[in-house]
Amino acid sequence: VVGYYLAHDPSPILIVQPRVEDAEDYSKTEIAPMLRDTPVLAEICGDPKAKDSNQTILKKTFANGANLTLVGANSPGGFRRITCRIILFDEVDGYPSGGAGVEGDQIALGIKRSETFWNRKIALGSTPTVKGTSRIEKAYEESDQRRYYVPCPHCGEFQVLEWGGPETPYGIKWDKDENGEGIPESAYYVCRHNGCVIHHNEKSGMVKRGEWRATKPFKGHAGFHIWAGYSLFPNAAWKYLVAEWLRVKNDPL
Repeated sequence: VVGYYLAHDPSPILIVQPRVEDAEDYSKTEIAPMLRDTPVLAEICGDPKAKDSNQTILKKTFANGANLTLVGANSPGGFRRITCRIILFDEVDGYPSGGAGVEGDQIALGIKRSETFWNRKIALGSTPTVKGTSRIEKAYEESDQRRYYVPCPHCGEFQVLEWGGPETPYGIKWDKDENGEGIPESAYYVCRHNGCVIHHNEKSGMVKRGEWRATKPFKGHAGFHIWAGYSLFPNAAWKYLVAEWLRVKNDPL
């Protein structure tokens, strides 16, 4: 998203991380490599080590008029003197619960920085934490609540991937050995419509043919929910999700 707006729709962009330290780390580990390794971005960024460079860890300006600012949600004065069209609130459930000190709520402060733009874009993202107090849960509930539906590779019926449970006939399942212990390597998915057995090597094709569907009326706020069961990253294979669940299921913490 950041790269697109920097290169194709030059705009002032604000990224809000939970802490100033997180903003600095994100800039070093995510933004800097992107600017360095993407030719079109490297061209408008210039050499950050040059004496006349306008690049700092938390503030970057570009030859095409775009600029990028990173702040920490724990910084009371971090939102001052900033006007941005694109605002990305990252890991909002990690923001300090008391707001940005006397300045007030971090998300409200950030949104005010975009009031002069008729075509502003504001996005919130996070891994949910505690139900009932989660910021991202509240934002999602106020949206059109889109879920990602994928077709069963056997019967073709579309469905949302779910973890399921012992009493649920669909979802992620696995075999047990003679001692009743779960075997993560046997993980598979059972279709909720016709009970089709879906193996992990079929997940990629299923996900690629999926589509977002809203479950609530759209009232100006789009919300998207997705979880690791859909991920095509190697370490998010169903067997690894099962192994992690088996490891922590009896952990009181």
